[in-house]
Amino acid sequence: MSASPATPVHASYRALFAQPVLRRLAVADVCARLPQGMTSITLLLVAAQHASMTVAGLVVAGYTLGQAVTAPLRGRLADRHGLLPVAVICGTGYALALLALLASSLARGPAGLLISTASLAGLVNPPLSPGMRSLWSTYAGVRLAHAAFALDAAVFDLAYITGPVLASVLAVGAAPAAALAVLLTLTGAAIIAIGKQPSHHPPSHHASPGRLGPLRSAALRELLVTAALANVALTATEVALTAYVRHHHALWASGPLLAEVSIGSILGSLLFGARGAAPGAHPYRRLPWLMAGYACGLAVLTVAGLYAPLLAVAAPLAGLCLGPTLASLFGAAASAAPPGAGTETQAWINSIMNGGAAGGAALAGLTSGRPILALALGATAAVAAAGSAATTAARHRPDLAGLDLPGGLS
Repeated sequence: MSASPATPVHASYRALFAQPVLRRLAVADVCARLPQGMTSITLLLVAAQHASMTVAGLVVAGYTLGQAVTAPLRGRLADRHGLLPVAVICGTGYALALLALLASSLARGPAGLLISTASLAGLVNPPLSPGMRSLWSTYAGVRLAHAAFALDAAVFDLAYITGPVLASVLAVGAAPAAALAVLLTLTGAAIIAIGKQPSHHPPSHHASPGRLGPLRSAALRELLVTAALANVALTATEVALTAYVRHHHALWASGPLLAEVSIGSILGSLLFGARGAAPGAHPYRRLPWLMAGYACGLAVLTVAGLYAPLLAVAAPLAGLCLGPTLASLFGAAASAAPPGAGTETQAWINSIMNGGAAGGAALAGLTSGRPILALALGATAAVAAAGSAATTAARHRPDLAGLDLPGGLS
């Protein structure tokens, strides 16, 4: 049933959008992802209206930390009680917390109040990101799961290009409150779109038994290591590129270079999904090769840093395997999820990747005085992630031969 290499490149996506339920899911995906790209800059600008940039930075940090701490719990609740009711309850608390942040900022409230309201918003952030990947796995089926995860990765990248621009335009052209209003409106629209699904991720009676939940899967625990290292590489590269252009007195070039990496990632995701999965191609087997391709792209980017004009050529190449890598990583996580624990599994991936992002930013920051070294650290982390993925694929190879994979990720 998988698409063969001879299938026209548009066939997978045409089949995906031919089904009304998947079209609605794609709309929900866009509505859920775009606010993620807007969040950091929106919170920063809301807090910075009457507070210092130091406080504004702590507001963003508090939000991110809160989000990471409770993500698995919110995912587990969604698996047990259904994604829609949990998203509605969390979304209500999320909106109230962000509105409290806005009110505190406008009232020139103390730094502690700003940081605590932002942290609360992170703690109750509706589990839309892991929930969307779980829904794609549930609804796409055997033939279309490959294209669905690739499309999700492309939308994710696109959101992080357009989201900051949209938030900045709204905040500067109108007010930071306008950016916050659009963010909350899109989040609400995503929840409504999820509610219109014919069977919106019904509760499971088998969700996450035991304290460990999905972490009892050895394959998933190993995937978390790969995910953390992959995001160390990604974030270290972002910080290193910014440090590089600052070192060369061309800070204006940081946005375009990072956008080029994202554009390369989007193109790679779309081509990866359109090509279709080969029969028997399990995401565990694809992941090491794609991760190695990403490592090679970052190595090329590091070498290009020796002659600055080459970075403009190397940046999209560095991103070309990033989107497909993330699509396969999320697909492998879906296949490793125990029955009824899909959302919690994806939430664990989110949390560990947030931790990896913090580590990558710290490492690149410590070496920012030598940007080439910082770029090399990103490439090294990607090599380590490829090695981790290869070890996981080799260790679990006998288990994959006849595995009945959830969501059709075969």
